[in-house]
Amino acid sequence: MSKNVYLALADQGKNAWWRYAAGIVLTLLVWMVGTAFLTFPFLGDPDSVAAFAVSLLTFGLLILGTWLATAWLHRRSFGSLIGPSGRLNGRRLLLGAGIWAGLLILVTLGNVIFMGVRYTFNASFLQGWPYLLAALVLIPLQTSAEEFFFRGYLLQGSGRLTQNWLVLSLLNGVLFTLPHLFNPEVEQNDFLIAFLNWVLVGAGWTLITLRSGSLDYALGIHAINNLLLTVLFGYTGGGMPAIALFVTEGAQITLYDNLTLFAALAATYWFISRLESRSEKDAVKAEA
Repeated sequence: MSKNVYLALADQGKNAWWRYAAGIVLTLLVWMVGTAFLTFPFLGDPDSVAAFAVSLLTFGLLILGTWLATAWLHRRSFGSLIGPSGRLNGRRLLLGAGIWAGLLILVTLGNVIFMGVRYTFNASFLQGWPYLLAALVLIPLQTSAEEFFFRGYLLQGSGRLTQNWLVLSLLNGVLFTLPHLFNPEVEQNDFLIAFLNWVLVGAGWTLITLRSGSLDYALGIHAINNLLLTVLFGYTGGGMPAIALFVTEGAQITLYDNLTLFAALAATYWFISRLESRSEKDAVKAEA
């Protein structure tokens, strides 16, 4: 069986087990120690615009740590975490964002119609423009950092142990969930349901990355997901301030939410798989 295109990119560098162990430690140290220094001055005013912006800026340190591990410890280009071309593909980014945005809006409307979730119009939406500006500029940095580390570095690293798509997706889903367990949403919900929610997200985006052979789709999907949940449909009591145009009370995660999430992920995978199959057929015809 041939190796997955995306996982095979790790072959470009050095892959001894200790390099991955050291890489994970290095990345987390750069991120966590740097975050502690950057956020310390804002501990007295954690709800300020500056504190919000800095909390998102700290994810630049996660990218820095991932870059150091990839380039210094593994002796390969950071672009190998993106895909075979080593460069971002704007078309894939936008397609992923567009597909997920449409499905997320449909799911949210379904919650309103069928589950009785009530959103209220945020009359002070425009007054919160400093928060909105920080979110629009910096949330893509946050989501990209998580993708490069989880769906990039950790996925390619675990691909040295197994090529089994199910094992890889579940493992990556669990790893992606671990830091999110510190989010306020966990305290407001049944632990297992909240845990499953993030595992589904991480596993689903991993499958999309493996199918497409690049990180592009996941980058676009993750960015639009967090942007919409911060700017358009928000909720109180979460990890982000409730600055959205429409806001609901509480960060409730139910079994129904997980079922609709699974359906949205399956639909996204199907759409992207169809797009990739068409591109692969066109490439074969061009070579013929």
